[in-house]
Amino acid sequence: MFHLSWRSLLPFVIIMPAAVLFTGCDSTEIDPFQNDGRYFSVYGFLNDVDNRQAVRVVPVRRSPERIGAPHDPHADIDARVTTTDTLTGQVVHWNHVLTQLSDGTYGHVFRANINILAGRTYRLDVVREDGRSASAMTTVPAVLSTRALPAEPVALSDTTIFQDIFLPGIHSPWNVRVVYYFPDRAPMRIDYGRPGEAVEGEGWSFRVDFHRDVALMLEAFQTATVSEIEWDAMGVELLALDRNWDPPGDVFDPEILAQPSSLSNVENGYGYFGSTALFQDSWPNSGALDALFGFSP
Repeated sequence: MFHLSWRSLLPFVIIMPAAVLFTGCDSTEIDPFQNDGRYFSVYGFLNDVDNRQAVRVVPVRRSPERIGAPHDPHADIDARVTTTDTLTGQVVHWNHVLTQLSDGTYGHVFRANINILAGRTYRLDVVREDGRSASAMTTVPAVLSTRALPAEPVALSDTTIFQDIFLPGIHSPWNVRVVYYFPDRAPMRIDYGRPGEAVEGEGWSFRVDFHRDVALMLEAFQTATVSEIEWDAMGVELLALDRNWDPPGDVFDPEILAQPSSLSNVENGYGYFGSTALFQDSWPNSGALDALFGFSP
């Protein structure tokens, strides 16, 4: 079962950035009269976990895009949204849904049911009635053949044990979790966020902190010694972001992402349209790890 929530990205790429950006439209950072050829801001992504896809679209206007009720003037939008599989040419038309956001206002969200395939490139087009448009492309990460490569665990002291994990082909991870598997209880998943760093051209590397994780296990299982909760295997789960989806400073900060120039792949517009793929892998404990913790062979 997939326990990571791909929807954890939605507040960052659909709701928050657009809300921050367009409640501050009185600034000159985004002005359609000074930014000719910019017609829409787009925030969203395709995912291979759930075929229900969503993207937020905001017209670039002089006045703020604040929709307080379904009957407001801005509740209608002059936009037609499609995605095209660039390999097959298949076109999918997305449906407009005026959606209430977390702050009580409404936003233009387009939705479609699409089964996304790893390695495929998709083009999003947002077109006005007069033919003017914004577009973006994303290639879904291909992680099906990727295996995590755990190095031998290292003990610097009795309380400092770590293991470096290399993820070949993963260029930008999100919502990393280390998973511990037990013979007599449900797996335990520990959030790591976005740890480590990219290895140029090869993948991603991060470090497992066993001292931290064991402390969380002891607290969760209300026991005093790790020997009482011996695990026999471990693994990693994460969402792989498309190759170009690297947030400034490796932080998904809505205030930063809301700035038009911070991160964008939209032609004739602002924002970002990306894609994600689920990555999961696991492996049995090594003899070295068992020895460090005193587990029985």
